[in-house]
Amino acid sequence: MSKSRPVGEQERLFHYLHSFGALVPMQVMHIHGPLDPALVARALDWLQRQHPILRAHIRYGRPVFRNVPPFVYRQPYFDVDGTSTIPLSVVEGRWEDVLEKQMRKPLRGGRSPRMRVTLVRDGQDEELTHLMICADHATLDAQSGNMVSRQLLEYLADAAAMEARQPVHAQLPPPLETAMPMKPDSGARTYQPAIRLPRQRARGDGSATHVVTRRINAVATEALKAAAKANGATLHGATSAAFLLALREKYNIREMTCLSTVDLRRLCKPPLPAETYGCYIDILRTRHTIGAEFWPIAQDVSFKLISSLARDQETSSILKFPDWGVFAAETWPTLSNHLRIDGLTVTTAGESGLRTHYGNLTLVNVTMALSLGTFGPSLMVIGSERQGALDLCVCHSAKALPDTDAADLTDRALTHLTIDGPTWVA
Repeated sequence: MSKSRPVGEQERLFHYLHSFGALVPMQVMHIHGPLDPALVARALDWLQRQHPILRAHIRYGRPVFRNVPPFVYRQPYFDVDGTSTIPLSVVEGRWEDVLEKQMRKPLRGGRSPRMRVTLVRDGQDEELTHLMICADHATLDAQSGNMVSRQLLEYLADAAAMEARQPVHAQLPPPLETAMPMKPDSGARTYQPAIRLPRQRARGDGSATHVVTRRINAVATEALKAAAKANGATLHGATSAAFLLALREKYNIREMTCLSTVDLRRLCKPPLPAETYGCYIDILRTRHTIGAEFWPIAQDVSFKLISSLARDQETSSILKFPDWGVFAAETWPTLSNHLRIDGLTVTTAGESGLRTHYGNLTLVNVTMALSLGTFGPSLMVIGSERQGALDLCVCHSAKALPDTDAADLTDRALTHLTIDGPTWVA
């Protein structure tokens, strides 16, 4: 049984960004009902037994030299032996304040696992608890976040049944580079620089990330998916188009790049099981003229994303260490724009599988977030389906985009996403 493996290139990039508090993924489950911290701790121990990367820490090996920054680094490894348990803390206060602090605080090093959990008690309602998962993006993507949340809640509802389950992976799953070693590149496309939003005069806290949440109900979501299919687009394309149109309306821009997160488990050889815990994504950049109407833009996003994945993944991907050409194109624009890259990133995580009732617990809501205060896009849209409805969590850096602008952009986008009128709820 493998108890150690090198951290892959994509994982290493995410891990380095995590050490600076950048792109830290968070998932918050808002739960009504009696929640016993001792049972939560047992559930976390069970999760570590189920998923090898959850019981791994990061160890650093010998120096590696390269001809672009960083010129030298120590090769990191996932190491299972000696890893401590997932830290669990219990605090009281506003969950929004705790979330903001958690996103600024990287995970500890040493033998600590790449996850921590915080149980936030609501002082206004003794029965309401916010279960907050913080992870290193090197080990978690949106699909993994939904899976671990689902399994955690299922354990809290029926511990005995979950203890009987067998792990999907007995050893550390492979890094993406070995599971899917070749990225297609037709050679016809050159590097596409990022297009950023006009620089804003935000005066927010320098490292804070704020989140705007909206939920499109099941009826409206089904209508949107049916309309997308009828118009030759996808739900991801429609969501991206809605926010691109919102950016055009607000800032009078006619062209924008869009970053899209793509889950690659099914494209690995052999395909990885859906319940593989880890980070198995790519982030592709596509460029769009946004002077058209909604459905042509949605079609353009859908087609270009599929085409990039099939023919030009190597060129379109931003999940790799930059070369000198990328440094030349992006360094000054990034530094002079509050460390912002593209104006928009969209992640659609698919159906989460999360239910409303887990024994005597009720899942009231779910919040997904990614820290953008240190580095990232101006707007990060995370869409996840839950019991037919679509949860939208829109993250932004407080120093780069005013809260009022982020809320306005979200509500403008929602008007394009509701096919039969304003059936969404705040």
